[in-house]
Formats: sequence, C-alpha cells, structure tokens
Amino acid sequence: MAKLIKPEKKINSCDCKSEPDKKLNLVSSGILADITNSKSPAPSPNGGLLFKPFFVQKGVGPHIGNLVFASDENGDTFQSNITIDSNGINISDTKSHRRFGINVRWNVEGFGYNDYTADNCGEFYELPIIGKQTVYNLNYEIAASRVARNRQRHNNFVKEGWQPSKETSAYLDLSEGLLEDAGRKSRLSEDCAQLAQKALHYALWGSEMMELEKAKWNIKRIGRRANFLFGCDARSYYEMPKDRFVEYFTRLFNFAAVTYVVNGDPEMDIFEPVEGQLNFTHRDILCNVLRQNGIKVEGRLLFWFHKWVTPEWLAHKNFDQLKKYVENHTREVLGHYGDRMAVWEVVNEFHDWANEVQLNPDQVVELTKFACEVARDTVPNIPLMINNCCPFAEYVHLGNWSGQKALYPQRTPWQFVRDLIAADVDFDIIGLQYYYQYRDLQDYIVNMERYESFKKRVQISEIGATSGPSEESVKNGSLGFPTEPYSWRRPWDEELQADWAEALYLIGYSKSWIDSVLWFDFIDNGAYYDNGGLLRGRGRHPKVAYERLLKLRHWLETSRTK
Repeated sequence: MAKLIKPEKKINSCDCKSEPDKKLNLVSSGILADITNSKSPAPSPNGGLLFKPFFVQKGVGPHIGNLVFASDENGDTFQSNITIDSNGINISDTKSHRRFGINVRWNVEGFGYNDYTADNCGEFYELPIIGKQTVYNLNYEIAASRVARNRQRHNNFVKEGWQPSKETSAYLDLSEGLLEDAGRKSRLSEDCAQLAQKALHYALWGSEMMELEKAKWNIKRIGRRANFLFGCDARSYYEMPKDRFVEYFTRLFNFAAVTYVVNGDPEMDIFEPVEGQLNFTHRDILCNVLRQNGIKVEGRLLFWFHKWVTPEWLAHKNFDQLKKYVENHTREVLGHYGDRMAVWEVVNEFHDWANEVQLNPDQVVELTKFACEVARDTVPNIPLMINNCCPFAEYVHLGNWSGQKALYPQRTPWQFVRDLIAADVDFDIIGLQYYYQYRDLQDYIVNMERYESFKKRVQISEIGATSGPSEESVKNGSLGFPTEPYSWRRPWDEELQADWAEALYLIGYSKSWIDSVLWFDFIDNGAYYDNGGLLRGRGRHPKVAYERLLKLRHWLETSRTK
C-alpha cells in the first residue's frame, strides 16, 4: 500500500499571507515582464488575491498562458475579473461566487504546458475583505491542489480494493515529500516554488499512472462489455479508396457516425443547399455500406447552429419560424431512415456555445425539448443524444459564441444538461467531446465522472489529437513545428497520439455508464486536427494509433473477470 494515505495531514494554504518580496526570476514570455525586487500592487478596493508565479525551471519556457479563468466548487467556469500583469494573476471580483478555484496554463518541464487548477486543496479560495489583499505562491498552489486531489482519489480507490504499482506509489510519494519540503520554506520564496514545481511534475505523472492502472483494474473486475461500441466518424469513405476504407474501418470499429450537417460535409454534397431540399444519396450509400459490414450507425448533427454551417436562410428565422423548421426537418430526416439508425444526435454544442440563431438560454432549452419530442414521436425506438463540446467551458469566461460575443449569460455543458433534465427534456444519451485541449488525463476523467450523477448513458462522442508534423505537412507548410512548449508529455508524434487514443478508449471502457467512444477523424485529409487521422494522408497506411487500438480492443474483448 502506498504511503499516500495520510488522513491526519491536510495541506491548506488559505492562511498564507504576503511577506516582503524577494528577487523573483519572472522571465518574460509575452505575458509577464521581467521584474526585480517587485512590490505587490496596491490592494484592490474590493479586496483581492494575487497569485505570484515563479519561473524556476530550466529548459523550454518559462511560459504562462494569457487565459486564466475561475471555476466554482463544482468545477464549472464562470465570468470573473482576472488580470495578468508583471506581478502575476490578480483576482478582484468573482461575480457573487464566494468560493472558487483558478485555472491557468502553466508550463511543467517534463510533463507539459497545460491548464492546471489551483483550488486550495479542495477547500477553494475566497476574496478577502474590502481593502485587503492575500498573496499566494502560484507554483505551490497548483502543486498542493493536485497532490491533495491525488491523495483523495488514491484513498478512495484503495477502499475499493485497488492497489497501486510500486512505480505509481513512488511517484505519488515523491510528490508528497517534495511538497512537504516546499511547505517548510518561506511560502513566497523561490526555494518554495522550486520544490513545489518538482512536486507538481511527479504529481502529474503519478496522477495519470494511477488513473490508467485503476481503469485496467476496473476492466478486469467487470470483464468483457459485449455491447460497448468502438466508434469513428465515417466521412472518409468518400475521401479514400472505398475498398481500403471498408477493410481498415471494419477491422477496428463496430460503430460509425454519419453526419447530416445542413451546410457542411461537401465530400457527400451539401445536405440542405436550399431549405427543404435534402440530399440523402451519398449518406444513404454510406449507411448501407456500413450496415452491410456489421457496423452500427449513428446519425449526427440534426441541428448544429454554429456559424460555420448555418446558412443565412436559417440564421435569420425568428423563434416561431425556427420551431417550425425544426419540426419539418426532424420528421423528414428521421422518417427517411425509420429504425435503421442506432442513435440520433438531436442537437450539437447548443450549450450556449454554438448559437448562430441567437436564442436566449430559456429558448435554447425550449427548442431542444421540442426537437426531442418531435424526434421521439417520429422514431420512438431510437435513442436520442444531446452532444456537448468544450468540456472545461473556457468560453463562459470569455463570453463568446463560437467566436462572436455572446448576447446572453452562458452555461457550461454540465449546467446545460442539468437544465435539460430539470425541464423534462426527453433524451437518452449525453455526448461529451474530449479532443485534446490542454488538460491531463485526470482532469478529463474528473470531468466525465461528474455526468454519472445524471443517471443517463454517456457517449464519448468525439475525441482526437494530432500525430504531429509529418514530412509531407512540413514540406507543404500545413503543419510546422510548434513554437511554444510541448503540451502533453513531449512534442506530438504518432506514438503520443496513440497514447492519447488508447487512454481515452481504455478509460471509456472502464466506466460502466459510458457506452461508446468515437474518434474524429479516420484519415488525415479533412481532419479536425491537422494530421489527426488514424490513417496517414488519404488513408494510405495506418498510424501507430490505429495499430494500438487494434491491440487494445483485442485485450478488452478477452479480459477476464475476477
């Protein structure tokens, strides 16, 4: 058993007050300027917090991102007054949220330049009284928060019967020990920051090792899940030799998504170039090919009101006109297929993110409910899905709808699902998109675990990551080498893409309430991420990720119960 179980010990930095500043090695990265013998700024008239970063590592960086955002006790992002200057991260107004954490992109040499959360070890921060300022060591706060979360999750896992490997225990113990050493230093000293930074490095690696070991342990305990769906988007059928598509796709997957975007997917013709004129031909052919080869098919994106795919004739409808369109469109599309689809995705990214039709939050819920009612009436036996992107909801802090200023207060995906259920919206599956977005694996797992409380089926509906620059992409200039620190473990390459893919399918399979995982895209050509396919180019050869997923699926399907 790891030494991590220390119920009597609690790391809490809420009582850390400012002390006279010493020389800090704050190196400019375009966000923070060099400062020497910096003095804390005058306290905010409303009371404020200052998180001081210490750039104490060698190698690439130091680097801090220009987006810092607050989240509440549930992990939901909200708008707040956060600024970054030469002193660090300043917070003076949290918009009526009394307790909060902060999320900051921070470079951890040897692990990655990601968004990490500081939440005062799960106790959360509070703004001080008017006219006062509390100063924290950012390095220490991020490290202490992650170590505390590791300890909590480790202890919960042990109670279930899981035991960590020696290697995982070593990483977790090292992070604990280094943090304890950091805590013995003057809290706003560079020595404290340096030890905390090392503690964070081991805590992050230890957290991922622990989560993956726990996932494999869960799988061995629950055994083979015969109905679990290994999925991938199928648009590439029209972008590569069709016989090769069938060969490679059916070898790995038993589930496919076929999209019905009103003004998208030109490889299959624009689905609705004119209102009421639907082009089913190419999608029908693809659906038939998939079903003939034993692949279950999901109809995707009945309604996606993103600016990329919403034509003028649709964007300018009033609410009553929009409802009428939704009814007619739903009945025609779903009626065309009847019971031949395994799942229908009714709305995509409608959680106050993709809102080209500019509905207020109540209208969004009302239209979603109406669309689901019409869908249920049309195909009563087909499961209905609500799909959600942007799992960490940075857009709420930024106040934008897919690149434009939001007209109304926004919700996170979790809050959107909560509101749909409160409104008795009739749907079966929660779709969650987990493209790689500057977060480590544990953050993704903690995020998806929140949805278990809704007691609905969950689909990891879209995942993806680049395989990094290829010789071809560098030559043609489509994807050069990154200029910022690597984001996860090391610079992206085919092996790292395979690590990400394998981890997400493994994690999904390990949780009984997750029914499927679906990758975007099958080939590089047209992929959401540059070089984000499982096959190179237009499907010439499989990448490492494809081969790794084949091995994973074989292992999962032969797993034994204890």
